[in-house]
Amino acid sequence: MKYLKEVIHSPKRFEQWHLSPSILEVYPFRLAMVRHGGYGLHDIDFYVERISSRGFSAVVITLSGRGRFTMEDGTSFLVHPGDVFVSSASGQGHIEETEGPEPWEQLWLLFSDNSGIIPDSIDDYDVFQIDSKRETSFIRELVRNIIDEDLYEGSTSLKSIELSAELLLLIIQRAIRPAGNTESRLHHSQLAALWSEVAKDMSEPWKVEDLAKMMNCSRSQLTRICNDIYHKSPGQKIREMKMENAKILLSGSSVPIHEVAEAVGFSSLSLFSSSFSSYTGMGPREFRKMKMEEEHSMNRNP
Repeated sequence: MKYLKEVIHSPKRFEQWHLSPSILEVYPFRLAMVRHGGYGLHDIDFYVERISSRGFSAVVITLSGRGRFTMEDGTSFLVHPGDVFVSSASGQGHIEETEGPEPWEQLWLLFSDNSGIIPDSIDDYDVFQIDSKRETSFIRELVRNIIDEDLYEGSTSLKSIELSAELLLLIIQRAIRPAGNTESRLHHSQLAALWSEVAKDMSEPWKVEDLAKMMNCSRSQLTRICNDIYHKSPGQKIREMKMENAKILLSGSSVPIHEVAEAVGFSSLSLFSSSFSSYTGMGPREFRKMKMEEEHSMNRNP
């Protein structure tokens, strides 16, 4: 699915703070070419749609809760505390949204496309992990310090903001430019190619054995790699992709539900409805109705 415009939908309950123009002008952020950024604590109905080739790279760090990213090629995955999602300026569009009942706490920064922070090796997107829970908590404290100092405007506030900004960027650089992590980066690249093939025909059953052959590895190796990177089995990953594809079809078209079921590999409508309900917490008809009401509400209140 192609995302045609940048859309930000804020939930009824949320906390959000944006980098002020004065903060964007502090030396570390100017040097890193940070264009925009902020901190958010978002409830379940939060989502952002980003277009492809948008002229800036995006970095989203999950501090607590869970988020979901769905790429234009149909790939969908969850992010957990400590995960760092990076989308390059030339990368595909995507949706980012809160997953589950717990608010998604995140820090996000947008970098100019010629910023030296984002490695050239990331030409689409990637997900990295911060070293420890301690660093995740430290990032939260750095962000809060920047917010507090910007409001306080004391004699040492500028220096405090600069130091916090410098430490924050250092943590991000260490996360997305890991030393000695060649095998992990290779697995990310191989899996991205694999899911791209899967996304071309979601009606296929896609057995794990066939996926392993496509990856040129054993079934047990593929299972281990998926568990390490996604915290789920290959079968669970395929189911997630199918359900996310079904959500897109139900949201953005009037395709009959039985055809949506067939498009994602279900010959039985009742089995599809049961699987979809288990995944989303509501049936496909209920989900489509909710999305239509959301779109109607947004059109009335642009």
